[in-house]
Amino acid sequence: MITSTRLRTAVGATAIVLLTATPALALGPFARSSGTLSDFAPSASGPFDGARARVQLVESSKDSHAVFTVKGIGASANGNTYGAHLHDGPCIAGNGPAALGHYNAHAHAGVDPVKVNDETEIWLDFTVDDGTGTATAKVPFVPKSGARSVVIHAQPTNPSTGGAGDRLACLTVSW
Repeated sequence: MITSTRLRTAVGATAIVLLTATPALALGPFARSSGTLSDFAPSASGPFDGARARVQLVESSKDSHAVFTVKGIGASANGNTYGAHLHDGPCIAGNGPAALGHYNAHAHAGVDPVKVNDETEIWLDFTVDDGTGTATAKVPFVPKSGARSVVIHAQPTNPSTGGAGDRLACLTVSW
């Protein structure tokens, strides 16, 4: 006869074995950050004033998956597309240069020449619909840990150069 204690132990052990023996179910390390966006031009009013964002980066094998969502965007931005990228530095309100340049896997790996595209950088362009914008990206690298940021730019990303105009707002991401 199996007692309820022995049955719970057997079920718990089975669950542990299934979770540890099934790598396809396991997700790698991840970073998640959310909060009110920092404004690079706090004295001027813009569509991202008071907006909130959330970014999640999940490592899976040798790839990374990113999801970026912004809510509370001003109505004047509806229908507009904005470039957004993972940057090398942290986000400091009123100080766009503090976010440094785009995080580029080739530059971090010492690859020469450095290529700029959606496979060497995390580009998260989004189009605003009813005050919300969401973007996803999958890249064939895992960003190195550190204080980083997702910066929202004034224009969509130019696929030839990676440029997207002025820096409007950002969210710090650390892992």
